[in-house]
Amino acid sequence: MKHKSFTILLLFIGSISFLIGSYGLYRLYNQSDKMIHTTGVVTHLDVESKRMGSRRKYRYIRTARIEYKTDLYQTHVTKKLNNPFIYQGDEISVWYDPNYTENAIIPFDEGFLWGILDVFGVFCLSVGVIVIKSKKTTENGNKLDTTTQE
Repeated sequence: MKHKSFTILLLFIGSISFLIGSYGLYRLYNQSDKMIHTTGVVTHLDVESKRMGSRRKYRYIRTARIEYKTDLYQTHVTKKLNNPFIYQGDEISVWYDPNYTENAIIPFDEGFLWGILDVFGVFCLSVGVIVIKSKKTTENGNKLDTTTQE
């Protein structure tokens, strides 16, 4: 019974996170056609650490100022980053709305977040399927052992 509830929980969490991650990646892909693609530079990067609960747990909030050039002028946007591999001075891809140039998306950052969620979902689903298959093979092995003894 314990393995069954664990397997159901794994399959549920895996399917939900896979669906959410896939939807996020689809939405990002869908917005790609509506936005103008350019390259921006991370000019400022602030890393703020906040204590979470106990003394040993910290949460790091990374905020970046990204400057990029539109068709008419140069502007900037300040975004909270999810990707820990973006550093100050990096050139990154920026997608911006042609009508509202301050409405920008960093596809590498958002893709990282949705991709991690997708990979976690696939991992949970895989472990759940492996547990189900291993349980079935042990049950079939036990049934074969009892029938050969009779």
